[in-house]
Amino acid sequence: MTEKTTRPSKLKKTLMIIGGIILLLLLIIPFALDFYLKRKLPDLINDKTAYNLKLDDFNLSLFSGNLTANNIFINNKNTKDSTVTQINGTVKELKIENFNIWKAVFSKTYKAKDVLLSDPNIAVVFAPIKDKKNEKNKKPDIALENIIVSNGNVKIQNKNRKTLFNGQNVNIKLIDIQQSEDDSKIPIAFKEFKIDAQNVIITANDFYQINATKISAKNKTLEILGFHLNPIQDAKNYNAKNIFDFASEKLSAKNFVINQDSLIVDEIDFVKPDLKVTSTGKKSVKTNNKKEIDLKIGLKNINFSQGKILVLQSNLQKTASIDNFNFKLSDIVFDKKTVKEKIPFRFTNHNIEAENIYLKADQFQALKIEKIKSENQDITVDKFQLIPIGKSSHKDILDIKTDKILITKNQSKYIGQKLNLNFAGIDVVNPKITIHSSKHKSIKKKKGKTTPDFQALIGKFNIINGQFKQYSDGIEKLSVAKFDVNLNQIKSDKNIFKQDIPFEIKSRLITAKNINLNAGKHYRLKLASLKNQGKQTDLQNFEFLPKYSRKAFSKVIAKEEDLYTIRTKHIAITDKDSKIGKNTVINLEKIIINNLDCNIYHDLAPPDDNAVRYLFSKKLRDVKFPLFVNQIQIRNSDLTYEEDAENANKPGKLTFDDFNATIKNVNNTKIKGLPTLITVDSDFKFYGTAPTTVNWKFDVNDLDDKFTIVGNIQKLSADNANLFVRPYLNVTLDGKIDYVKFDYYGSNAGIAGKFYFKYKDMYVNFLNKKNGKERKILTTVANWFVRNESTGEPEHVTIEKKRDPERSFFNMLWQGFMEGLKKYVI
Repeated sequence: MTEKTTRPSKLKKTLMIIGGIILLLLLIIPFALDFYLKRKLPDLINDKTAYNLKLDDFNLSLFSGNLTANNIFINNKNTKDSTVTQINGTVKELKIENFNIWKAVFSKTYKAKDVLLSDPNIAVVFAPIKDKKNEKNKKPDIALENIIVSNGNVKIQNKNRKTLFNGQNVNIKLIDIQQSEDDSKIPIAFKEFKIDAQNVIITANDFYQINATKISAKNKTLEILGFHLNPIQDAKNYNAKNIFDFASEKLSAKNFVINQDSLIVDEIDFVKPDLKVTSTGKKSVKTNNKKEIDLKIGLKNINFSQGKILVLQSNLQKTASIDNFNFKLSDIVFDKKTVKEKIPFRFTNHNIEAENIYLKADQFQALKIEKIKSENQDITVDKFQLIPIGKSSHKDILDIKTDKILITKNQSKYIGQKLNLNFAGIDVVNPKITIHSSKHKSIKKKKGKTTPDFQALIGKFNIINGQFKQYSDGIEKLSVAKFDVNLNQIKSDKNIFKQDIPFEIKSRLITAKNINLNAGKHYRLKLASLKNQGKQTDLQNFEFLPKYSRKAFSKVIAKEEDLYTIRTKHIAITDKDSKIGKNTVINLEKIIINNLDCNIYHDLAPPDDNAVRYLFSKKLRDVKFPLFVNQIQIRNSDLTYEEDAENANKPGKLTFDDFNATIKNVNNTKIKGLPTLITVDSDFKFYGTAPTTVNWKFDVNDLDDKFTIVGNIQKLSADNANLFVRPYLNVTLDGKIDYVKFDYYGSNAGIAGKFYFKYKDMYVNFLNKKNGKERKILTTVANWFVRNESTGEPEHVTIEKKRDPERSFFNMLWQGFMEGLKKYVI
């Protein structure tokens, strides 16, 4: 019994001894390890690594995780071995609190509450990264709650000795550091911070380096002097369309708060920012599928003062520049919603000023602006210019200068991907527009591009006191001494933009003065004034004038051709439903022409023009665009036709004074549902004294060009009749003419009908063709057979005259008239 109880008690005692020993070891080992590391850590580093380490007062507590060391010195044993990271420097004091050494050893998790570095002076050159194909790239788990660095000098370089970081007099205090592993958020944030450094260099990546003369940040404020974002590689190495070089004399921020989800700043100021953008010449670049951003940036105010911008092509030629700009935005918001829009941020107010702006549009044109000022919703542009910088044989060159452009109440913005343009008004003041037209315009094949989604609403658009000129081959083709444009309630969108006129307006007023048009080889057009308001257009003092005298004109033309001289005091045009553009339609209600003075001169000396002359119905059918004019009225006008034959003693002359006409249904049959029969009812004084009426009808739809024309000439004097009888018949008439009537019909084949001639005391004088003298014997004999008086209502004579296809309609009518007269008097 005694023997059995003794054995368990011995076992228990043995276990208690073993447990005590283990407990004692657990208590002793940390202290022993502390003691060992204090004495041996520098030696271990010196023996087991590629570095020499010296330090004073090294203390380590495995229980508390506190580590301190003074007067640390470290360098490489072999300073020429580039396969090992080169470290050379000193630290006056290193202090780490609450560092979990066990997790650092066994799980590679490095966490500490406080890290303090005093007077560090360290230079590091990284060794080449070893190729570890089979190892997974796992980020080290580092978490530091507070970091304090005082009076440090740090220089870090990569294997090629390119500076990754450099800083002098570095002082850093970061309190309550918070880290995020989410790439869509800000990776680091802190509750309190203070940073001071001088001559800072940070290599952001393989392509850009950040330089700063001085950095100072504390109490939610930041100030950087001599900031410079500097590209560090050749343009060909960038996977980008542009390279950015940005510098600022001073960058400051006030009252900013950083956490993992947001960056909030009250005020950011850039003093003398200088941006240079250089094109790489690449049309396309590879894109990275980055994770969608999930943070908010809020800026109450951002200011740029005394800034400069320069944009260069890949060959370093300037494409754009701004010599001086001041820029302010308020209430800026950038978040995951705004980043999806065309403009990736929102703002409420803005104030922009820029001076001496230059933009090269292409190799032929450049834009220059003396000054732009945009304050909230109003924009002022001073001295806008679009200038030529080259000559082109295939493209029109513009030269535009304006004193001022005013844009009021600009409320334009993007809503998603849709651009909403909204202006209360646009005023363009004193523009001078010159176009240098090219000889051979290149025809570009239009690509099937989709029109971007947009909407435009403009309350008014005004051009005030404009001037216009157009040149071709150095010769002025068109000039307008003064023009004004007023458009109201302008509207457009992606559907309206595809129409012939890419916008709609509620009302318009367009005026122009002193218009001069080079109307071809032989004519020039002049117009004293033009006014268009809605559907009404008024032209004052219209002139269509020859460039040559009659003799000079006959020398420059290769074949017979009429010479026109046309003047009119007033033309009024009332539109009905016309459209101008790709699918032009001319549909007018009325044209009124007042005080027209038209002179047509024809010299028969030049060679005949044997080209086929079509009648008016055929000419109208050949007009390509749809045409209809309900009524044309010609009032209080004078028409004159003169014809000079080479061997004629006197030129033939026809005058139509006090001419009035009403022309209805001028058309070309291309507008369905409208009448095609044209009627012309006219009255005038033939040769100024003989009351005359003429009624003319023809159907444009008739392919044979059939027509009827009826005329009545009363009290025509023999002297006036001789003005056209003598040149064509070589006779003169003496006596009294009561009336001449004709009732003709015809087609493109010829003219026929009845001719009436009532006269008294008629005597016919036959003339010599060569000298114009009277042939007395022939005259005496011929008058024996001429009836010198037609009593009562005269019998009509019937005429039929085949048309010469090389002569006009009026020539055919005239030949029919003379044919009837011959049958009476000869």
